[in-house]
Amino acid sequence: MKRFYCSLLILVLNLHGNIGTYGFVQFKNHYFVETGTFRGDAVARALKEGFQEVYSIEFFDILVKSAKKRFENFKNVTIIHGDSKNALWDIIKDLDKPITFWLDAHIYPPHEGIVNCPLIQELEQIKKHPIKTHTILIDDLSCCDTLAFDYLSLHDLINKIKEINFDYVFELLAGGDNDEVKNNVLCARIPAK
Repeated sequence: MKRFYCSLLILVLNLHGNIGTYGFVQFKNHYFVETGTFRGDAVARALKEGFQEVYSIEFFDILVKSAKKRFENFKNVTIIHGDSKNALWDIIKDLDKPITFWLDAHIYPPHEGIVNCPLIQELEQIKKHPIKTHTILIDDLSCCDTLAFDYLSLHDLINKIKEINFDYVFELLAGGDNDEVKNNVLCARIPAK
């Protein structure tokens, strides 16, 4: 039943932006880097909320073309056609300020025997970056422990992020357009000193 609910939830949420009513503004850094562009709603929101440079990686060609067309007049937006499980590093390796990551790449519908959700590979690439104080937001936590997340648990994700910096603190946030999906976004950030 949880697998069915997760698949249905992904389908419904993909029709809308799903950062919640709070948006990205409270997580603002110079750079915004997203995995899983889809229609580009998170890119649009990041621009509206004042991120100076925005990067988004999308696997599917038709979605890349659509997003490039949508943001063709924004010189501070870069849409990359690639697989975030190995393309993220090429985007972030030369970025010299803290990044806000919106990790939202997954394949729908999920399939057995492939990587449906590249979160572990994305976090490994973030771990290689010399800056260890990025803000990491992971969407669709309702898919934890299901095929859509390759059976990764919330505990698995937290442990992986702690490999980047043990000082990360975690918060669960509501998702959906009107915060209707409780505890659906994991926020990891380093407390201000």
